[in-house]
Amino acid sequence: MMNFREICKTIFFCIVSINLGVSSDLEILGFLVATLFVVVHVKQYLLSKSATNQRKIPRYRKVFAYGAIVPCALWWVLTPSVEMGVSPYLVFIPAWYLLYLAWLQKRSLGNGGYEVFVVFNGVAALFMGLFQAPRASVISAIVALLLAVYAFGRPRVALYKRLLFVLLYASLCGSSYLGFKYWKSNRYYSGRWAEEYYVKNRVMGFDPVAALGSFSSNYNSKYNSEIVLRVWDTLAPTYLRAAAYEKYVAGIWKLPTKAEKKLYPTRYRVDYAVFESEDSAAAAPNVKDVWVQATLNNFGFMFAPANVVGVASKNADSLNYYSTNVFADANGTRSDWYYYVPDSAETLAMAAHSSAESSAHLSVDSSAAPSVASDSLSDFMQIPNRDKALLDTIASAMSLPTAHLDSTQFAVQTLKTIESYFIHNFKYSYIVPGRTPNSKTDPLSIFWKTKEGYCEYYATLATLLLRHQGIPARYVTGFARPEHVPGRPYSIFRRRHSHAWVEVYIDRKWFIFDPTPPLTEMTFAKPSWLSTKLEGVKGRFSYVMHLLKDGEWRRVVDSWQTASERLVSSSVLYIVLVALLLVFALLKFRGHRRQLNQQKVSKNAAQWIALLTDAEKRLARLGFNRVPGETVSAFAKRVEQALDTARATALTTKKASPKDSLFEQNLSIALNQLREYERNRWREN
Repeated sequence: MMNFREICKTIFFCIVSINLGVSSDLEILGFLVATLFVVVHVKQYLLSKSATNQRKIPRYRKVFAYGAIVPCALWWVLTPSVEMGVSPYLVFIPAWYLLYLAWLQKRSLGNGGYEVFVVFNGVAALFMGLFQAPRASVISAIVALLLAVYAFGRPRVALYKRLLFVLLYASLCGSSYLGFKYWKSNRYYSGRWAEEYYVKNRVMGFDPVAALGSFSSNYNSKYNSEIVLRVWDTLAPTYLRAAAYEKYVAGIWKLPTKAEKKLYPTRYRVDYAVFESEDSAAAAPNVKDVWVQATLNNFGFMFAPANVVGVASKNADSLNYYSTNVFADANGTRSDWYYYVPDSAETLAMAAHSSAESSAHLSVDSSAAPSVASDSLSDFMQIPNRDKALLDTIASAMSLPTAHLDSTQFAVQTLKTIESYFIHNFKYSYIVPGRTPNSKTDPLSIFWKTKEGYCEYYATLATLLLRHQGIPARYVTGFARPEHVPGRPYSIFRRRHSHAWVEVYIDRKWFIFDPTPPLTEMTFAKPSWLSTKLEGVKGRFSYVMHLLKDGEWRRVVDSWQTASERLVSSSVLYIVLVALLLVFALLKFRGHRRQLNQQKVSKNAAQWIALLTDAEKRLARLGFNRVPGETVSAFAKRVEQALDTARATALTTKKASPKDSLFEQNLSIALNQLREYERNRWREN
């Protein structure tokens, strides 16, 4: 009769296997592993019936345990990613590995396997299998836990004690879970911990509704050096946009109320859906793609330069395209994406020429955004009624130009005047004196009065002043001035690189204008040599994982497959194969002949070596041992002298015993063997 405890153990592992299969959507694998545990149970029962069969228990080999890490790691690499969240495979793959270790230990119990590891791995896989598990799996897991307590517990412990242990364990787990939820809700979402959590987990300034004051936490917090973007391009743009806003009301910027159009994937770049501002724009031959890796919550915005013609995002089925050339509102959050920009000599030359015509020294970027229809420019001329009087005062104080003889020159002169006034009269500061979070005073009036502030205030006031002058302008947020490390294939944007600037419409093109005084830009300590090296390793590792997980390797495999098919269909391949076979056969034939000759010589040599060995054994019994290093000839002379001495002694005494006669006879036979060896050993065969 089978041991009831062993049956309970097998049922326990069957439940664990099936539960894990259900939770990870791998039911077939779960039933297969359960079957393996049943097979092990039956085999161990049959072996227990015969003591002679105990040696048939398979030995536990660590190479199988450690070797399973490789397929598990590959499995993890090839699993789909979860945007800005925890992938369930982070739990399920280790659970399957632990279950495999439990099976490996159980099948080798008594021959390298230990039951303590069986129960440890099994219970760990049980709890890990409850991640995202349905209610039925939770109930069956409770049954499995009861079976484990009974089957793996000490035999003579009372049943009620086992049940008390299960209740105590369950209460501790429940109280720990409820305590964690309470601690999380109070620690992170209230009081100073809420602010800490907010600053750590969000990079401000990129909301669909942007309020003045949102950037300061990026500059003066302890996280301001954290890397939030890697742009995989050696010529990363100076300004990487997130959003371009249209309407300003009481310190708040808003996106256009309606998107220009809804974009759907035009094609796919491996696993990335490609969204284009115009059909086939991103597929043009003079357009390059740049991969962006993000660690921040970007609210669905696709950070990209101003001249972007398309983006590619994974797990997105649609995007909104705004007249500000912004791709946004992707379902879910983005951890990486591609953007597409023109990359031709003609495009770069045109942008440089336009920039040179605008100004020789203004902070105007050479990347021009696509033009827009004239009827939509009115959206970027809006000024709040409550701010018109303040803007009149500021325009008069700055002595902004009023002549409209040449629209281009008028715009350029206005930009110069605003920039010069900010440089000579304002101070860059992370704090705007007199501005409090609950203040009802217009933030622009406070900024104008104190002459202190940071990029958001400069960009907001400059945008409204340009509109006041009749020049279309829009407020833009994003990142500016990345870190370029020589020899690194990407550029870095840290939290402190978050920025706000202006895009101004001049001569039927949008240009970047940065009114924040560059001379007062704050300096930060350079990262250490070690942190730079570690970041380089981390960046390259993330890129390799990106290539593996996101399917770039499939293109290489496809190219190999195409080349191999072309090669197989060629007659040259078969000619080369026949030639190689002939060469191989010739070499094999020559090797076979050489081997036969060597075997013949070796056979003769073995005969004489055996003769020498027999002679040495015979002489050793007679008390004659060959000294190490002594030649056979010298050894034979020594034996011959001993034989002559024995014969001389026998003649002198004239009386030889049978023992002496046998000694002389064996000595003579051994000497003849040595001489025979010497005559024939080195003879040519």
